[in-house]
Amino acid sequence: MATAVYVPIAEYLNTTYRPDCDYVDGEVLERNLGEFEHSSTQMEVAVWLYGKFPKGRRRVLPEQRVQVKATRYRIPDVCVLADDAPREAIIRTPPILCVEILSKDDRMSDILVRVKEYFEMGVPVCWIIDPLVKAGWVATPGNLADATDGILRAGDLEMPLDEVLG
Repeated sequence: MATAVYVPIAEYLNTTYRPDCDYVDGEVLERNLGEFEHSSTQMEVAVWLYGKFPKGRRRVLPEQRVQVKATRYRIPDVCVLADDAPREAIIRTPPILCVEILSKDDRMSDILVRVKEYFEMGVPVCWIIDPLVKAGWVATPGNLADATDGILRAGDLEMPLDEVLG
């Protein structure tokens, strides 16, 4: 369960949390992670995506702070930046893809709030992966599609779930 502590935004930005926490309108929110299924899936997704972008060594980023609104920072499990995205300590330019991996204590409704915030900042597509039930969804603004064929898509990019959920 997430715990909330009210802190000024400057304190959040100058504090190192292990693991990193989201910041939502003055609250520092812990993320559900740290168990094998989440961690191994996150690594598999990052490695798989990294292999698809060999020229963009710094485009596939695990657990990177992303400022989605003036007073909201989210930490997607993995995000992918566009080729021409600027190097930013905190990502403010919309990634081309954000990936959220469910942990056993996550609720889909909470993940969808995060995904909506990514869309509002300009992210065009998000992947949601549940390693416990070996399922995935592709979210675009106004649409959530079950990857019934086992493939997550983002433009020309197609990631077979069985390659990362082994």
